[in-house]
Amino acid sequence: MQSTTRSFTVGEGKGYLTVACTEDGAPAEVLIRMAKQGSTLAGMMDAFPSTITQGLRHGVPLRAFVTDYVGMRFEPAGLTNDPEVKQASSVMDYVGRRLTVDYLPYDLRVELNVLTTEERATKEAIAGVGDAVWTDLVGLSMSAPLVARPRRS
Repeated sequence: MQSTTRSFTVGEGKGYLTVACTEDGAPAEVLIRMAKQGSTLAGMMDAFPSTITQGLRHGVPLRAFVTDYVGMRFEPAGLTNDPEVKQASSVMDYVGRRLTVDYLPYDLRVELNVLTTEERATKEAIAGVGDAVWTDLVGLSMSAPLVARPRRS
């Protein structure tokens, strides 16, 4: 299996997220290592990914996991070093958001409100332009001169 490892920070917490994928690119194994070995958080983060891995191996869709993890709140929380996931309310929230961005299709990411930086910027630009265009069209229709039909003789 091909795997990728990403280092991350969430607030004051530092760690590594490794995801191994099958040949078709679907995640099959998840590992999380926190930098402070021996801490309670590091122990939980060692145990937590084995649950995800076992679930994925038994056919549980990734969506079922990330829906529960996105939005979880506990320390460490705060800014991250990931440009796609700028802030996380916990390490679980970060992992859920990162897995969502990397492995779930756009429509599910919209449903979970987990978009890439580029997708958020595009969405905001479209929303802003859409409102401006609507305002301009209404203004134009109100200020347009009436054109009378030419008379036929």
